[in-house]
Amino acid sequence: MSNIYYIGSAYMGCNYVRCLLPMWHNGWKGDVDSLTKGRKLPTQVREDLMKTDVAVFHRADTLQHHKTAVLLKKLGKKIVFDNDDTFKTGDDRHTQNIYSDNFEENYNIKNGFIDSFVRNADMVTTTTDFLAEEYKKLNKNVEVLPNYIDVMDWDEPKRNEGEKVRIGIVNSVAYYNDFEVIQSYLKELSERKDITLVLFGLHSKKQQKANPKLSGLLDKEYDFWNGVDIEHAPWVEMSEYMSTLNGLELDIMLIPRKDNYFNRCKSNLKFLEASMCEIPIVASSFHDGLSPYDYDLGVKNKHGCLGRLVSTHEDWRREVEALINDKQLRRKLGRNARTYVVDNYNIEDNAYKWEEAYNKLNQ
Repeated sequence: MSNIYYIGSAYMGCNYVRCLLPMWHNGWKGDVDSLTKGRKLPTQVREDLMKTDVAVFHRADTLQHHKTAVLLKKLGKKIVFDNDDTFKTGDDRHTQNIYSDNFEENYNIKNGFIDSFVRNADMVTTTTDFLAEEYKKLNKNVEVLPNYIDVMDWDEPKRNEGEKVRIGIVNSVAYYNDFEVIQSYLKELSERKDITLVLFGLHSKKQQKANPKLSGLLDKEYDFWNGVDIEHAPWVEMSEYMSTLNGLELDIMLIPRKDNYFNRCKSNLKFLEASMCEIPIVASSFHDGLSPYDYDLGVKNKHGCLGRLVSTHEDWRREVEALINDKQLRRKLGRNARTYVVDNYNIEDNAYKWEEAYNKLNQ
């Protein structure tokens, strides 16, 4: 199966991992083919789709996605649905900022489109066994294709040579209620003279004023982060993400996660990214070992040689303080983690898995 075409979603960070990396490394095409260029013109996309054998739709959650897929199926094309998150979030508000106005109505509409698309797709691809179970209820043909990194996208890790230990909270764990897992401890860290607490994500105060609708949806998050002493690096374009993360020179990354359905569906991507910068992580473990980080930091490495898994407030404090006080341990864990990720999660060594999956559509 040599002619594959990707239709990306509006989420460029996800497109990079789920579309661009397998696309680049297999020589395929898509409606976006670069982190620095925009989406191709509709006329070009239509022309490309007529030549394809398989159309892969990432997060196909609109009526236009649905209509396009129906037309392509009538023309004999195979349709693949791909997603690396769930939109079935239960009583947590993980997708509220996506749907904004009329949350409940839009939530149901979006999930209706997704469920219909999944049922009618020839194949579903996703990142984890846990999320695969959701899609198997709608489609029996589900393939798990984990997230990977491209080593060439990451520069040599930058070191913090200052006196203060730099502790980072990155992107989604800064909102969606996840930061509440260690909210009081974060405030305590922000007040310490030996610590610089770094937030990478959310809008700057200036951007918040310019985006009142989004700020209103994240009011609890902004109230907290604006009220503590932090160094803030706002959201950046995906083309700048890797260099920005590396340039923060973090000594430790904290990845708190609430134990809920949404987070159980997530992948280990933040661990992969931190590891490429040799940043040791302290991450939430769930009681049954089904957090996104339990496999790599627990099952795979029982002696904690890559980072730290924690469950209770006491665990968080103990493990973070141990890393704050031991620079050599931080460096060792970071080096170990980078070596492990390069050896196990390099897209160059794993891109063939996408071709193998799509070849099954002919069987």
